[in-house]
Parts: sequence; C-alpha cells; structure tokens
Amino acid sequence: MLSAPLRGVVERLALSDEETLAIFELDALAAIAGEVEHRPEVEILDVLTAEAAERLGEGLARWVRAGPPAARPLDLLLSGDFGAFEDALGARLAELE
Repeated sequence: MLSAPLRGVVERLALSDEETLAIFELDALAAIAGEVEHRPEVEILDVLTAEAAERLGEGLARWVRAGPPAARPLDLLLSGDFGAFEDALGARLAELE
C-alpha cells in the first residue's frame, strides 16, 4: 500500500508502477512502505495535482500523456524536472481561464 500522498499522485496522474518508481527514484519496497519523506516532491505534487484535478477532472491524466514523445508532461516528471512540470501544469490551468 502506497503512502497517502504518493497514492494520490499516482491515481490522479494514472502512473504505472514503473513510472512511479522512476519519477521518485524509489525501490518497490520503499514505495510500498511509504518511505518517501526524503522526496519532498511527493508532497508538492500531491497538492498541485489535487488542485488541478478539481479543475481538469480525468483530463489531468490525459494531459500528462499528451504531446509528442519526449515533450509530454510525463517526460518532465520522468526526467526529474519538477519545476518545468509545475510550470506546464500552471500554463494548462491558465488556458482554462
């Protein structure tokens, strides 16, 4: 069972197990045990994606995988560029205004 913040991010973004482990540089046992406190990105992404999910609903998971290979928001996460992901998410939400 994943920790609550990590589980929230995984569910909202529809991440696979492999994607989750790669993004947060975790091994499977650490993820299951909820040992993610050394990754502050988990808490930050939990808050960001919760807010975005309120506005985008299931479209959030589709948006994460949208775009050409190597230019998708998911690719930003996989490369560890959390700041760029936050910027891209902010831009997507701004489009809705």
